[in-house]
Amino acid sequence: MRRFPVRSLLLMTLALVAFARLYYVTHREPEGRAVPVPPRGVPSAPSPAAPSCPTLEKTLEGVLKAPEDATALASARRELEACPTPPIRVCELGPALDARFPLKAGEAPAHELLDVLCQRCPSGANPCEQAVVRAVRAASQRGTPPPALPLWHLEHAGPGTQGACAEVVRTLLAPAALDEDPLTQERKTWLEQLTPVCAREGQVSSPLLRAVVAQGDVPALASLVQTAMPTTTTNVLKPDRIVGPEGAERAFDGQESTSVTLTVAEQAPRWRKDGALSAVFEPPAQALTALRVRARGPGLLRAMVRVREEVGLHDPDTRTNFVRPRVCQFQGTGQWESCALPTALLDVEAISVFPAKRSLSLIDVEASVTR
Repeated sequence: MRRFPVRSLLLMTLALVAFARLYYVTHREPEGRAVPVPPRGVPSAPSPAAPSCPTLEKTLEGVLKAPEDATALASARRELEACPTPPIRVCELGPALDARFPLKAGEAPAHELLDVLCQRCPSGANPCEQAVVRAVRAASQRGTPPPALPLWHLEHAGPGTQGACAEVVRTLLAPAALDEDPLTQERKTWLEQLTPVCAREGQVSSPLLRAVVAQGDVPALASLVQTAMPTTTTNVLKPDRIVGPEGAERAFDGQESTSVTLTVAEQAPRWRKDGALSAVFEPPAQALTALRVRARGPGLLRAMVRVREEVGLHDPDTRTNFVRPRVCQFQGTGQWESCALPTALLDVEAISVFPAKRSLSLIDVEASVTR
C-alpha cells in the first residue's frame, strides 16, 4: 500500500484547522451580545416594506366619496386614532378633506379627521401647514385675498407649526418692518390674527417683532413684546463708523454751531440702507431705547435691525439680513425733537437719515444705546 508523504498530511491538516477557525469566527455572536428573542405576547416589528395602517387610506377615500355615511366616518376616526404615524399618502388626503368639509360648515365631524391628521403628519406633508403656506402666499399678492384667514389651520398645525410660521414671518411679518408700501387693512388683520400664534410658539424673534411694533402700522402687536430689558447701562453713544458726505461726523459732535448738509440721492446703490447718512454700530447695539434729532428741514430716521438669514433684506457686503423700520419723522425746526419709540429695538446695526425733500441741514443726532 502506498503511503502519503508526511509533508502532504501536514499541509492538509493545517488547511482543515484554518477552515474550522474561519467558520467559527464568522458564525459566532459577538462577545457580550445574546441572540435577540422577541418577548412573548409582543409581535415582531413589521418589515420596513410593510405599510403602516394599511386600510386607512381606503377608509378616508370612502369618507370623501360618501360624506353622509356615518359608518364610514366612524371607521375612519377609529382607524386614524389607532395610527400614530400616518403614511404620507394618507397625509396627502388632508387638502381633499379640507375642501370637502370647509370650516364654514361648523364643527363638522369630518373636520375632526383633518385635525387629527394635522396633529400627526410631519412637516412638509402636513395639510394644515400647507393650507397656511398657500393662504399666506396668496394674501401677499396684490390681488383678491383668500376667502378665509387660515387661523384654524395655524392653531392646529402640530408638527407643521414651525414651517407654517416660517412662511408667516417671511411673507407677512418681515415686510411690515421695511417702511415701504403702506399695509392694507387685510394685511394688518392677518398680522394681528396670525402673529400671536407664532409668537406663542416661539417662532418670532424679538428683534423682528420689536421692529414691526416700532414701525407702528400694527399697534395691536405691541402687547406681544416682553417689556423686560437688559440691565446694562444705557448711554448716549457716538457711532463706531459714519457713512455719508464729507464732514458727516459733525452731526454727532454735540455742537449746535456745526452741521452737515444731506441731499437726496436715491439712485445710489446703497440708498435703501444708508440713506444720506448712516451711523453704524460695530458690533450692533444690544438695544436702542431713545432718539432725538436737531435739524433744519424735514426728514426721517430708520433703524437697521439685524435679523436671521431667512427674512428681511440681504446686505451682500456684511452677508447679513436686516429690516429697517421708521423710528422718527422730524419736522426740522432747528430745535431738539424727541422720537418716541413704542418699544426698545434690539440688534441695531445702524441709524440712517433720509431727507424728506431735496436736502436738509443735520445739526445733531443723539441715540441712547445699550452695548
